[in-house]
Amino acid sequence: MIGLISINYKTSPIEVREKFYFKEQEKIKFYNQLFDEYPIDGIVILSTCNRTEIYYEYENKIADEKKIFHLIMKCLVEFKQYSEGLSPYVLKKTGAVNVSNHLFRLISGLESMIIGEFQIVDQLKEAFYFAKDNKMTGPILSRLFQKSFETGKYIRSNTEIGKGSISVSYAAVEMISKKYDLLESRILCIGASETSKLSIKHLLKKNIKNIFITNRSKDRANDFAKILDLKTVPFNTFKSDIKNFDVVIFSTSSSNPIVSSKEIDLIMSERKHKKLLLVDLSVPRNIEPINYNLKGLEIITIDGLKDIVNQNYKKRKSQIKKSEKLIENFLVEFDSWASSRRLRSSILSINDQINKLVDVSYNNLSNGNAKKKNNINLNSKNNIYTKISDFLIKKIKDTSKNGKDKNALKIIKKIFNYEK
Repeated sequence: MIGLISINYKTSPIEVREKFYFKEQEKIKFYNQLFDEYPIDGIVILSTCNRTEIYYEYENKIADEKKIFHLIMKCLVEFKQYSEGLSPYVLKKTGAVNVSNHLFRLISGLESMIIGEFQIVDQLKEAFYFAKDNKMTGPILSRLFQKSFETGKYIRSNTEIGKGSISVSYAAVEMISKKYDLLESRILCIGASETSKLSIKHLLKKNIKNIFITNRSKDRANDFAKILDLKTVPFNTFKSDIKNFDVVIFSTSSSNPIVSSKEIDLIMSERKHKKLLLVDLSVPRNIEPINYNLKGLEIITIDGLKDIVNQNYKKRKSQIKKSEKLIENFLVEFDSWASSRRLRSSILSINDQINKLVDVSYNNLSNGNAKKKNNINLNSKNNIYTKISDFLIKKIKDTSKNGKDKNALKIIKKIFNYEK
């Protein structure tokens, strides 16, 4: 009924992840392309610096599970024009338990590069509501994501998984603090994204003041600079200005690199090989991804932050098992609901058939004798309908273990489902 295709930092390097990053309008185009080939019932696409995940829904198509997965994979590589093998980099999940477990862990911070980070909550909400607003979701995905929001809130309120919550931005600042005397460094932050803002806030907490920002939108850069009392650099000159800085942090939403290898060569030659640290927190990357061998130059990407991430993982490890135990209750509840939906068509059919039988019996009572028919009031008729319906529905739920027994489910559908 539901499935997941995940390309994340655990399964794939940044070189692969950045090729499958989705902008919002791309999500709509991909959904339309997929729907034209196979009318799935819903899709939600999450795309962040650490993962692209496609949650999909296929009501009453249990036998087509493998077919649907391969179709989405085919559409994905064609849409992104990826000619290499994608399968080694993909995490596949199918079924209510497996998919909901992954999502509930994700929103609780257990699957993030930095355990317990909170940014993923807003990212998941944005992904879901974008899909919902564009009529891309079905009833199962809607229920799944709403349940995940409830789960995430409960886990974070009842554990310390997010205590002292940190982010990739924090990890980046911690790393560069060890490499440079930031109090004496000139720092340029490119972009006004949430990641960029967090980076600057972490720098300010370390009493680092010599920070400049630039952004494609001049007004946005000025507004943010004014709030934190920072200086700005014009976006149209930032490349030539880089030579005047010691640390440059990139965090923009550009689909293509904004600095080329030739421009970096020129910057380093103008600096006469004085040390320069470039921190690229963007996916896709903002710096042209090639192997640089320039004296004095160091480039850090998101994947280069894993050592600090592992340290943070150890700090939060004690909360992981507690969180997993609490998640189990939400899994059981969602799985029960999702399983019962497999009986939905049979239940509707039962209600419809019983209603027709009762109506026919009522209308034919005493060969149309209105006086006798009126002796049986409408409430009595409805009570008969309800008792028979409730009895049969309880029986099929018990027999099929609430829709989990697929063999029983097939028999029930043969008995009760019919073509209208």
